[in-house]
Amino acid sequence: MASNRADQAYHLLDSDDVETATKPLYRVYDGRKWLPKWQRLSWTAVSIILAIGLSAASGFVIGYLLSANRYSSGLSPYMGLAYNQKEALWWNTRYSDEAATEVELNQLWDTQIPWESGIISLDNDEARAMNLPESQPFPWDAGKKSLYIVNAHHLLHCVRNLYISIHQYRANLTQTINYPHILHCLDTLRVEVMCTADDTLRYVPLNSAHGSPRPGDGQLRKCRNWDQVQSFVKQHDPCYRYLKPGDTKISNLERFKFCPEESGYLPKIRKYFGYDDAWVPAPQEGPRELLW
Repeated sequence: MASNRADQAYHLLDSDDVETATKPLYRVYDGRKWLPKWQRLSWTAVSIILAIGLSAASGFVIGYLLSANRYSSGLSPYMGLAYNQKEALWWNTRYSDEAATEVELNQLWDTQIPWESGIISLDNDEARAMNLPESQPFPWDAGKKSLYIVNAHHLLHCVRNLYISIHQYRANLTQTINYPHILHCLDTLRVEVMCTADDTLRYVPLNSAHGSPRPGDGQLRKCRNWDQVQSFVKQHDPCYRYLKPGDTKISNLERFKFCPEESGYLPKIRKYFGYDDAWVPAPQEGPRELLW
């Protein structure tokens, strides 16, 4: 004898069964009533799609809120920097000390502007988490890391270029940095000033037309922590050094071989350049682009 379930599933409707004539054949029991399989599967698919959609939406919202929270708290989006360092403004620093000799200034501007360290290698997953565009691959780990330039260090590169150009002009030396590059640097500083829009109101000293103090001397303002920036770039060191400045024929790989002794990339560098197993990069000493 067929089971009641089978009777319910495959029962042929009588012509007199007006009430049930418009209903579909029941096939699957959902705990409350028998449903056609297509209906049960449709609701399952809809549930899965809704779950995926809600999960994606919640992930987006959480990411957005975290990002918005960082911005609203005044933290920078990439290194989490805050304006929490009190620094005094001065008309002159040691980089523009009127009592310093030209040799002393040249040495400072040549060796103490850490622009090179702003070229960094980021793990691709880290870059994606920061929502950064794709970038040039890091030569010694191309499948995993990419190269980026910290904007602050690019600005340091530009002010250093301007000093070099001014010094060469004053000393009647051949300009080693072409005019379009210098113009680019000037324009970059213009854009950065307007973007940052530092609204510090420098005081004007009383009864001091040209003497000391100068406008703003000793006035405190809030700055970001430069040591925190340098700590970040050190953790993402791509072994870069601007070898042979201005040489357009040198391979860029030559400039990415200055890894510390403990670096895991040294064996690959030695093999590529044909160096022996004892080779390590020599320390950078002496003048680079300025005479001192």
